Amino acid sequence: MAKKNGTANRQGSGPSTGQTERQPPARYWELIRAAGKLFEEKGYQGASVRDIADAVGMTSGSFFYHFATKEDVLFAVMEGGMLQGLEVVTKKLEGARSAREQLYALVLGHLEGLHSEYGYAHKVWLREWRQISPEKRAPLEALSQSYRDTWLQVLAKVKNEGLIAADIALFRRMTVGALNWTVHWVRNPTPEQLQALAADFVGAFLNEPNPEVRR
Repeated sequence: MAKKNGTANRQGSGPSTGQTERQPPARYWELIRAAGKLFEEKGYQGASVRDIADAVGMTSGSFFYHFATKEDVLFAVMEGGMLQGLEVVTKKLEGARSAREQLYALVLGHLEGLHSEYGYAHKVWLREWRQISPEKRAPLEALSQSYRDTWLQVLAKVKNEGLIAADIALFRRMTVGALNWTVHWVRNPTPEQLQALAADFVGAFLNEPNPEVRR
């Protein structure tokens, strides 16, 4: 196989390619996971291609069988994390009917994404966005906008029902920012703990009386 020329030429289909080729091999996904964890631990500049290849037991040359550049694997880490987050919240919203239930679904889905085995992708996105060349950012920005729109649509319903009075764009920033900060003070939560935390957050966001705050 010829060396890949960026993410747009990788094997398999994806939102940025529209291809229908066969799915990438397992080693492709192993490299993405290894790279994501190393970028989280060492930063993009601190993690070399050799580090990534060593983490999965392959040579640096074999890395380039799957990715043309280190930037391409960074793109794949970010794209995979955003796709996973969108998938989680979409599934959560399927069973939510009222505006409050939908807000809870979003909060829980966001927390589950942050604290999943792919949670590293979120940190990498925030810290290393500037490492993605401006000309390559469009697919990632489209995914980010899709996620943002999902929140704004739900928050519009929440506001229409009189549950909040704030500007929904500002409210989304506050809400997502608070949820994102949990990576600093929540450690290895169980599914039940995340459900309870999501309930507490919703109560706090909506300024409901007598919330049971769990720390």
